[in-house]
Amino acid sequence: MSSSFQRRLLVQTALAVVVLGVLAAVAQFVLAWRELRESQDDMLRQVAALALRHPGREHAVAHGVGIGDHDSRIHVALLPVDPAPSWLATPRPSGLSTLDTAAGRMRVFVQHSGRYTVVVAQPTHARDELAWNAALRALAPSALLVPLLIGLLGRVVRREFAPVVRAARKLEQSEVLRGAELGLGPMPAEIQPFVCAIEGLLQRTHALMRQQQRFVADAAHELRTPLTALALQARNVRHATSLDEARLRVQPLERGIERARKLSEQLLDLARIESGDVLHETVDLAALARELLAEYHPLAEQRHIDLGLDAPGTLTLDSAAPLLRAILGNGIDNALKYTPPGGEVTLRLAGSPGGVRAEVIDSGPGMPVERRREVFKPFTRLHGGEVEGTGLGLAIAQEAAARLGARIALRDRDDGAPGLVLRVELPAASAPRG
Repeated sequence: MSSSFQRRLLVQTALAVVVLGVLAAVAQFVLAWRELRESQDDMLRQVAALALRHPGREHAVAHGVGIGDHDSRIHVALLPVDPAPSWLATPRPSGLSTLDTAAGRMRVFVQHSGRYTVVVAQPTHARDELAWNAALRALAPSALLVPLLIGLLGRVVRREFAPVVRAARKLEQSEVLRGAELGLGPMPAEIQPFVCAIEGLLQRTHALMRQQQRFVADAAHELRTPLTALALQARNVRHATSLDEARLRVQPLERGIERARKLSEQLLDLARIESGDVLHETVDLAALARELLAEYHPLAEQRHIDLGLDAPGTLTLDSAAPLLRAILGNGIDNALKYTPPGGEVTLRLAGSPGGVRAEVIDSGPGMPVERRREVFKPFTRLHGGEVEGTGLGLAIAQEAAARLGARIALRDRDDGAPGLVLRVELPAASAPRG
């Protein structure tokens, strides 16, 4: 179950503030306690000094009056004028000390001055009560500031996360797949890269969706055309008046069926390649090329085209045989379509730095340079209906090459003769790509 990042941040920050506040309060309490203790001891010293220097000291001596402050609970005795306290059993040296007496624990300051001795005492429980109350009063500002600070942090966190919340709501309501602009606006610097990545991903998704929509529409159109033609041709066969006429009308029907079969196979091949579900193994590319030439040799003979192979006896690489077959097979098929009768198509294989170079060389009419990228798009045919085909061959070859990490391109022949070269740079070892 997912939790709110904002809530977790606020809770953790509040806990940190509380912990630090408690530690600061403890330190403040201890320091205040110690300062108050020292202040109380200083007060005892000051009372003693005042008792020795008081102008009415001789009057106090003459009448033998003792001093007792019940409000502050400080007891002062000036010896020998005042009687010695009952709990002061023996003479004490000058200075501060803590005594356990019958009246309770006492903090006592004794100071000798000539024949006089002043004794200032204060019960420790009174000192503790005064120190405790004063220390607690010192903690009051901290006790009030911690909740205020937590509330302020919560307000700040909510304000800073407000753009993120608004962006999330906008994403929920936006029609991204229909091409609507996101317009999420500026975000905090820590979140902006993530937002940019989301926007980029959604834009790529939109582009892929548009591409898939175009592909499905084109595929439906390409399938509808031969199926419509098949229906008409089947109707013509039905209305044939003789066996010879029926045989004559069956020939275009067979060609239409073959075209529909070829298109469906290519669509399945493209879907299989795009899924990325292929096995990589050691492939003898020269042997695979010989198999392809044997497969396309009858078609080449039918069109009076010289189909040849220029390759070493063995040429191995770590790759996927179905993808290699798709690249070279579609390259050969495309070259045979555009090469006129009496021409030639050659499949050339050779090692190259870091891999293998495969070339399908034809003697066809060639292609303008500005249109060589366009023909790798699905259902693109330069000569319209003049050349039989579906416009998927080079698109399948390019997708298969991308899965292998290979580079594929069309270029002019090196010897300057009319024609075109489909060049594929295959890596010696290709990793599967999703």
